[in-house]
Amino acid sequence: MNLGHISLLIVEDVVAMRTRIKDICREIGFAQITTVANGQEAKIAMDVDDYQLILADWYTEPLSGLELLRIVRSDPSRNKCAFVMVTAENTREKVIEAIKAGVDDYLVKPLTAAQLQSKVVSALVKRGILR
Repeated sequence: MNLGHISLLIVEDVVAMRTRIKDICREIGFAQITTVANGQEAKIAMDVDDYQLILADWYTEPLSGLELLRIVRSDPSRNKCAFVMVTAENTREKVIEAIKAGVDDYLVKPLTAAQLQSKVVSALVKRGILR
């Protein structure tokens, strides 16, 4: 499966985790990767480039991953973007909140390359980005 043509935005406030997720994404075949530290930086990046996939942590102040998800889903020009929450937040209430907001999938940290690849491919297929 060729993921090299998919544009990816990683939103993660912890530098070590951001680097780890980026490394895993490179391992599984992504080539077009942008990383930012929070949802506010993600909004700026999305104004410059179109992304087909966003991997976002829940807690990325001043704009959370959930708030970013709501922004993406409310914008018709961005709504086709696949969105996977990658977070340590695993309470049932938070997962349901993300699902109601339109998340494509949910991945709890710590994560493996196989888990990330599975969730990402599923989200990209769901959005019609991959076949």
